[in-house]
Amino acid sequence: MTVGIAGLGLIGGSIGLALREPGRRILGFDPDPAAREIAKSRFCLDEEVSLPDLAQADIVFVCAPPDAIVQVAEEISIHRGAQTWVSDCGSVKSDIARWATAAGADWFVPGHPMAGHEKGTARYATQSLFRDARWLLTPSDKTNSKAVKAIESLVIAMGAKPIRLVAAEHDQHVAVLSHLPHLVANALEAVAAPLSQREISGGSWKDLTRVAGADPALWSQILAGNADAVSAAIDAMITELELAKQVVATGDRDQLRLLLRAASERKRVAGK
Repeated sequence: MTVGIAGLGLIGGSIGLALREPGRRILGFDPDPAAREIAKSRFCLDEEVSLPDLAQADIVFVCAPPDAIVQVAEEISIHRGAQTWVSDCGSVKSDIARWATAAGADWFVPGHPMAGHEKGTARYATQSLFRDARWLLTPSDKTNSKAVKAIESLVIAMGAKPIRLVAAEHDQHVAVLSHLPHLVANALEAVAAPLSQREISGGSWKDLTRVAGADPALWSQILAGNADAVSAAIDAMITELELAKQVVATGDRDQLRLLLRAASERKRVAGK
């Protein structure tokens, strides 16, 4: 089997490392020479090829920046082999799913691995990045079932768990579970900016601000691409903080306990 990776950053590089084993040949493409060199030096691919040649692979993962995914997919569609299945790794799915439906691209399975960290480039790629992670897929009723099964089999091979969602449902969920936390981390950093001794922070601060300052070019595309759902998540967050502000301002310990207990119970029921 040949696996093509279009975009050799953290995610693309980690896919290459996770799928390298006898019987698979990993092909890679990236328009950035520096990205290609890093990926090759980390052994994330077996061979560097052009995008038209990459489109002949059995399976192709498009790991391009969000604004470029459709453009890359359209280029692949011109050159793809008759049995080439393609998926992407973008963080927003509605627009891409609409493109696939409008283009009649039944060979394309919109996807999103829920894994990564604040450091980019294949320099930080790891074979275990996707282990035990959820890998979200948003096929439509028009998507070829063979394509979905083929992508899911490789997702499982990388140690991840494939989960199917409707594209709009995906975007609503990740707005809260992924996109909002980035904005909260940035807001916390802004609130802490006047402090003179940031080094006294504990583990909770480090956990909550870990993703602050993640690649601005990438995250501006993600947030703009999911603007409606993210805006709704921000409104819901403001409502919760306003409620907390009101309770804290009263100094009523009983009400504070109720507020905290409710959050604890929701966390327990969710199990995450």
